[in-house]
Amino acid sequence: MCEEYTEPAEATGSAPDPQIQQLAEENRKLREQIQQMRAAAAAKKKVEFSKLIFLGVSIATIAITVFSCRMIWITMDTSVLAYLIPAVFAEMASATGFYYTKAKAENKIKLMALNGVKPEPSNFETY
Repeated sequence: MCEEYTEPAEATGSAPDPQIQQLAEENRKLREQIQQMRAAAAAKKKVEFSKLIFLGVSIATIAITVFSCRMIWITMDTSVLAYLIPAVFAEMASATGFYYTKAKAENKIKLMALNGVKPEPSNFETY
């Protein structure tokens, strides 16, 4: 053992250094914050309905396109593309536009709350 070793403050009866107490308290608080952050990260987050709609439209667009390409390959008839391309991709464009407009409004609300501004209907009249 080392000769410089001293017994802990509790064993000698003297009070521990206030700085050590402060560091121990900060350490305890940080550990609690880490536990809370881990618990929040582990909590399952609910997927927004608009994201589900956007995902569904995206998958449907891809599926219809692949199916159509397969049928065109089998039948060697490309006349269907004149109807398919505008219909499928117009639906995809509509879903994308509405989704991003909604996300823009939600982000605006979050930023207003972050900066302490109360959201009002007049703030959302510009597109």
